[in-house]
Amino acid sequence: MSLPSLSRRSLIRQVLLLLAGFTAVSHAQASRVVDKLAFKISAGAAPEALAEFVRQSGLQVLFDFDAIRRFNTHEVSGQLNPTEALSRMFEGSGLTFEFINERTITVRPRPPQAVPVVQPAEPAT
Repeated sequence: MSLPSLSRRSLIRQVLLLLAGFTAVSHAQASRVVDKLAFKISAGAAPEALAEFVRQSGLQVLFDFDAIRRFNTHEVSGQLNPTEALSRMFEGSGLTFEFINERTITVRPRPPQAVPVVQPAEPAT
């Protein structure tokens, strides 16, 4: 029996959407689940930095490679819990993360901020 033909990107997006539907654990709760760990992750391309985060934390991280490959992260070093490490890593990068459960995190680009439309002022008469 063969599976329907799906592109790798479609399959990853479907898995992320499915997982996003589960109740997420808040960042504060997740911080308490895992104690502080020794992190030493260099600044660089997001996919490589996340691979190192996975290696050092032992957590699962789900992301769409094509969606984050052009993002860069900051260096993270020190005794931090995973929430602190990711927050520092992603600060100002345009990426965000969410815990799906105690051991799994999703990473995605931060949604664009809505820019208010400013109407031109009426000329004084």
